[in-house]
Amino acid sequence: MELSNGEIMVMEVLWEGECLDENGEIQALELSKVLKEKYDLGKTSCYTFFGRLLEKGAITRRYPKYTIKPIVTREEALQKQREEAIDKLFQGSFINFCRTFLKDNKISEEEVQEMKNIINDFEKEEK
Repeated sequence: MELSNGEIMVMEVLWEGECLDENGEIQALELSKVLKEKYDLGKTSCYTFFGRLLEKGAITRRYPKYTIKPIVTREEALQKQREEAIDKLFQGSFINFCRTFLKDNKISEEEVQEMKNIINDFEKEEK
């Protein structure tokens, strides 16, 4: 699930949860007011983002008052974006991702050891 910057702004407000009611919901009009105050987004832009987020399955909407509820957590969204980026940019290969990262960045011996520890822990979990 690739989210645009505007969609992420909407989701960040929802994930923070301060504007949500006891059912974890908010009316679209109220959410657009929060987004106007926080990010200076216009009402039309907000509703465009709401529509896109509905299509992507990140939020639900119920009537009659266009009440919005987030159904994707921040962690789920980030996981999906990571997977899509690796698929798109590195032919789905985590190894290609690591090679590119390591080629372009200097890493310390401590970081190399930490990576080895992560791999060892992963191997232990797999057994």
